[in-house]
Amino acid sequence: MSFFVSRKIWTLIIILLSISGCYKSTKEISSDICLTVINISCIKKNTRVEMNTSKGLVVLEIDSESAPLTASNFLSIVNRGLYEGTIFNRVIRKPFPFIVQGGYKDLQYNFNSNFKSNDESYIKKGSAPLVKIPLEIKLKGEANPRYNKLILNYDDFNRIELNHLRGSLAMARSQVLDSASIQFYISLKDLPELDGRYSVFGRVVNGMNVIDSLNEGDFIINMKVIKN
Repeated sequence: MSFFVSRKIWTLIIILLSISGCYKSTKEISSDICLTVINISCIKKNTRVEMNTSKGLVVLEIDSESAPLTASNFLSIVNRGLYEGTIFNRVIRKPFPFIVQGGYKDLQYNFNSNFKSNDESYIKKGSAPLVKIPLEIKLKGEANPRYNKLILNYDDFNRIELNHLRGSLAMARSQVLDSASIQFYISLKDLPELDGRYSVFGRVVNGMNVIDSLNEGDFIINMKVIKN
C-alpha cells in the first residue's frame, strides 16, 4: 500500500471516530476543575473498575492521578449505573486493529427501563443529565493537566503522561474539544497518532482478550468499582 493511500485511510478512520481536534474550546477552566465542571471533588487515587460485558469480564484501571477530571467523571457515571445496557457501537479492525468504542445508548438495546435517551444524553431517574467535559492531558514535569489544549509541540508531545498504547482507555468526543461525556474507546494497538488529541485516563489490566472479541452491538451488562 502506498504512503498516499495509507494517509487517506487514516483520515477516513479519524473522521469515522468523530474525534477531530481542530476546534477551539468553548469553556473557561478554573483551578477547581472537578467542582467547576462536574460538581464533585476530584478522586485522588487510582481505582479499578470491573466491566461486565456480553462477552465476559474486563478489569479497567482508572488513572485519577494523571487525569483527575476525566477519571472522576467516568467513575461518577459508573456509580450512577449509567453504563448498564449501553452498547459498543463502533469497532474498527480493518485494515488494521484500531479501536473499540462503547457507552452508547440505543433505544433498541434498552435493557433497563430506568434509562431514557435524549440526544445521546443519559438520564437515570433521580439523577441529573451528563455534562460535557474538556480535553485533559497531563505532561511529565507539570503539576496539573492542561485543559482544552491540543499537544502540538514536539517536546511537549514526548512528555505526555498517558499515551495511546494497546489497551488504553480514552474518551471519545466530537470536533469540539470540550465535548466528551460518556462514550469511551479502548485502543486495539499502540496509536501514537492519537496522542495529544484525546484524553487517555486508564487502561485494561485484565480481559484484553474480551475486548478483542467484541463486535458492534455487544453491550455492557454493568460496571462497578472494585473495592481495595
